[in-house]
Amino acid sequence: MTKEKITIFSLLLISVLSFFAFGLFHLAKFETTDEHLWKYGRIEQYWQAVSSQDWEKTYINDKPGVTVALVSGFGLLTHPDAEKKQMIPVAGSLFEKYDISQTESVNFAFRLPILIFSSLSLFLFFWLAYKAFKSYWIALLTIILIALNPILVGMSQIINPDSFFWIFGGLSALAYLALLNTKQKKFLILCGILTGLALLSKYTAFMLFLFYGLAAISKIIFQKPEDASKTDWKSLSVLALEIGIIFLISIGIFSVLLPAVFIKPEYLFKGISQFLNAKSVIALFVLAALAGIFTTYKKNLVGKFSAVIASKRHLASGIVCLAFLLLLIISLANVWTGQNLAPVDALRDAAYANEPKEFNFKPLISKETNVVIKNTELFIMEAYPFIFSIKPFFFIFILFLTIKSFSKKVSDESAAIIFPILSFSLLYFISTIFAGIVTNVRYSILLYPLFAILGAITISEISKNFQIKKEKVFLIASILLLLISSYTLWSLRPFYFSYANIFLPNEFSIHDSWGHGSYEAAQYLNSLPDAKNKVIWSNSDTVCRFFEGKCLRSRKINLDIVIPDYFVISKRGELKLSNRFILNNNPSPEKDSEYYFEKLKSAFEWQLLIDGREDNYIKILKFEKNEN
Repeated sequence: MTKEKITIFSLLLISVLSFFAFGLFHLAKFETTDEHLWKYGRIEQYWQAVSSQDWEKTYINDKPGVTVALVSGFGLLTHPDAEKKQMIPVAGSLFEKYDISQTESVNFAFRLPILIFSSLSLFLFFWLAYKAFKSYWIALLTIILIALNPILVGMSQIINPDSFFWIFGGLSALAYLALLNTKQKKFLILCGILTGLALLSKYTAFMLFLFYGLAAISKIIFQKPEDASKTDWKSLSVLALEIGIIFLISIGIFSVLLPAVFIKPEYLFKGISQFLNAKSVIALFVLAALAGIFTTYKKNLVGKFSAVIASKRHLASGIVCLAFLLLLIISLANVWTGQNLAPVDALRDAAYANEPKEFNFKPLISKETNVVIKNTELFIMEAYPFIFSIKPFFFIFILFLTIKSFSKKVSDESAAIIFPILSFSLLYFISTIFAGIVTNVRYSILLYPLFAILGAITISEISKNFQIKKEKVFLIASILLLLISSYTLWSLRPFYFSYANIFLPNEFSIHDSWGHGSYEAAQYLNSLPDAKNKVIWSNSDTVCRFFEGKCLRSRKINLDIVIPDYFVISKRGELKLSNRFILNNNPSPEKDSEYYFEKLKSAFEWQLLIDGREDNYIKILKFEKNEN
C-alpha cells in the first residue's frame, strides 16, 4: 500500500471514529418527542408480527419505518419490556412517574445499534464514492463532510425513520452514480436493494427516482457535442430500463421486509401515490410513445437534440448554480433584514400552531395574496431550515461553481454531478409546497449526504486553481475540514441536531427543541429540595422521563385536587395553542394559562437556550400558589 493510500485510509478511520465518538456522547441523556412510540410499541410489534407470522401487523407506521425496527430492534434483547420497566405505578390516572434509573439504560440499548450502524455505513459510503468518482481523495472528502456534519451526527442518535433515510437514500444515490460511471450490473442490483431499504425507511424515498432521472440526463448532456450526438433511442431505453429494474428490485425488497403489502397492497400504493398518480403515469407513457413514434421517422433526432443541449451544457449547469445561489442570497437578505421579504418564522409558527390537524397560513397569507408572491414566500420557508443548517463554506462553494460554470471552466465530469444534486434540491423544496408540508431539518435529511458529495466535487474543482499538486490540496482540505468541523461539534455538544450556521442571526432559529434540553430541565428540577414530591406539568413528557417527581397527565388541571409546583414549556409548547394547560377551579382567575405564558418571556425561573438561540428554548415557570 502506498504512503498516499495509508494517509487516506487513516483519515477515513479518524473520520468514522470521530462520528462515533461524538454520537456516543450524551447518547442516552435526552428524549425526543416521538421516540417512545418506537421503543414501547412499533419496534416490538414488528418483531412479534414476524415471529407469529401475523404479516399485516408488520405495517407499524405510515413512514413506514421498518428499518428502525430492523436495526434498533437489537434493544429488545436486553429490554424486551421497556415501557413496564420505566413506568412506576401511581394510584389513579392523574400522574405519570418514571424510574429514571431505567430511562438512560433503555435509550442506550435502542440507540447504540443505530449509531454503530450509521458509523459502519460510512465505509460503504467511501467505497461507493470511490467507484462513482474514481478518486480516493474525493471519496474521503465526501466521508469527512458526512461524518462531521452536526445534523447527521445528531440524527444518528435518534430512534426515527430519518436516521436511516439519510443513510440508505445517500447510499442509493452514490450506487446509481457508480452504475453510470462503471456500467457494472452489481451496482444496478445494489442500487435497487438500497433504494428498497430507503423506501422501508420513508416513502419519501420515491423522490430518489427523480434524482436517478436527472443524473442519467446529466450523463448525456455533460459531454462533448460529438459524443452526445451518438445518443440514440436505444441508449435512452437502456437508461430507462435500468431505472425500471431498480424500481422493481426496490419494490421486491420493500415487500419482502414489509410483508403486510401482500395482505393489503394499498400499503405499497399509498407510498407510490404520493409521487405518482394515474394521470402522471398515463402522461409519461403517452410522452414516451410519442417520442418513440417521432424518432422512428426522424433519424437520429435524439442524437441531434442531445448534441444541441451538450453544446450549451455549461449554460445549463450555470443556470442551476445561479438559481441556487439566488436562493442563498435571498435567504440571507431575508434574515438580515428581519425577515421583511418573507415572514418565514411567522409562517412556520402559524403552521405549527394548528398541527397536527392542518398547516394553516391564513393568518399571514390571504386568498387575495398574489399566487407568485405566496409561493415565493412558501419556497423560501421550505428551503430555510436546510439553507441555514449547512456549513458556511457551501455558500462560497455555490458562488465558485456559478462563476466557473458560466466561464466554462468546470469539468464535464463534475458538472454531471453538480447539475442533478442542485436541480434535485430545488425540485425537492418545490415538491414540499405542493405536498403541504412545512419542512424542518429532518424533512430535508436526504439533501445532506448529497451536499457532502457536492462539497467534495467542488473542492476537486478548486484544486485545479492551485499550482501545487492536487493531492496536497486534498490533504490540506481534508485536515482543515476535520479540524474545523470537529471544533464545531465540540462547541455545539450535546445539541448537534440543533446546529445553525453563523449566517443566521441569533434571534432566529430553524429548530424548536423537539425534546432536546429536557434532560437538562429535569436535572435542574431534581436539584431542588424535596424533588421527589414535586409535581410538574410539561407540554412534552420528555422531561418526565428524567424527573424524580410526578408529571400531570392532562392539560386540564383541577386546582381543587392538585397544585402543580412548576410548568416546563418549550418553544413548540408555546406555539401549539390547543395544547396549553387549563386551570380549573382557579382561586385567582387572573392568573390563568395566558398569564403564565406571558411570564414565559422574562419571569421564568430557569431556561436553556439551545445553541444560544432565543427562539429555541425550554423554560421552567414556578406556579404561584394562593397564599390565602
